[in-house]
Amino acid sequence: MSLGSDGLKLAAFLWGLTIVLCSLILTPILAVGRKRGVPETDAFVKTLREGLSEFNEGKGGWRALSHVRGEGMGASVSLSNASNPLLIIEKALNLSNQCKLIFRFPKNDPAMRERTLPILEEKVGTSRIQRRTKSLTIVPEVIIDRSVIVTRVMMLCPPLMVGGSVGFYSVAPGQPMLVVLGAIAGAILGMMIVTNKGR
Repeated sequence: MSLGSDGLKLAAFLWGLTIVLCSLILTPILAVGRKRGVPETDAFVKTLREGLSEFNEGKGGWRALSHVRGEGMGASVSLSNASNPLLIIEKALNLSNQCKLIFRFPKNDPAMRERTLPILEEKVGTSRIQRRTKSLTIVPEVIIDRSVIVTRVMMLCPPLMVGGSVGFYSVAPGQPMLVVLGAIAGAILGMMIVTNKGR
């Protein structure tokens, strides 16, 4: 089925118009109140040490100052020499919801990791746990904010709207209403994809 030069011109016009309108309307929305980056790792480690200081066991035992360290974009909690590792883990989970948290298990007690894993799965779910041989990492819950949704809409909806317009228009050329309906159908499909409602 041939669209002809009129159809191609219409498709190009709609494509450009949609992108320009999205840029003009949605760019200010993206710029307002957008928070970039992650919380300061040093501040997070300090807060975690203060919160876990109640479990200090003195020299030669578990201490928050020496066993809690910054690592990458989060903190590492070594459970070596800890007499109450499960209490430390529970307290650390309560203090951490925005940064990555790595629990490192002692080499002389490999079974501790296996005992701890079901507890972590019950508290945070399996999707947030990264498993390593001697450690378990809890990653922050992924929350898609408004800016991410708007960005995805800007990327997906324009081509889908143009495709819908061209597809509907090719069925009955000369019917402007079909162009509008096709654009609406493309926009709805794009929103369903962005919000994961179309799977």
